[in-house]
Amino acid sequence: MAFFSVRLVSRQPHDTPADQWQAIVADQLRAVRAHYDQGKIRAIYREAGTGVLAIYDATDARELDTLLAQLPMWRFFQEVEVRALWDMVPALPGA
Repeated sequence: MAFFSVRLVSRQPHDTPADQWQAIVADQLRAVRAHYDQGKIRAIYREAGTGVLAIYDATDARELDTLLAQLPMWRFFQEVEVRALWDMVPALPGA
């Protein structure tokens, strides 16, 4: 098990009609909900005006890559930032 901070920023392409874009967004929200229900997303936050920050729980970077590549909006992400995280609590004095 490994935790990853994942920041995703997407933009609607100019040549994609609004109704088609909303269908893609709806598919994305369902996929994200499935990741959450499966325990793959531990927390998710909307960054006002920019994107989404999610804390993923994946076996390793390969699994995380697979999870992200399966998202319906994958091809529309303009920015993807991934950082490996580790739990510091066990290293704190008295823990």
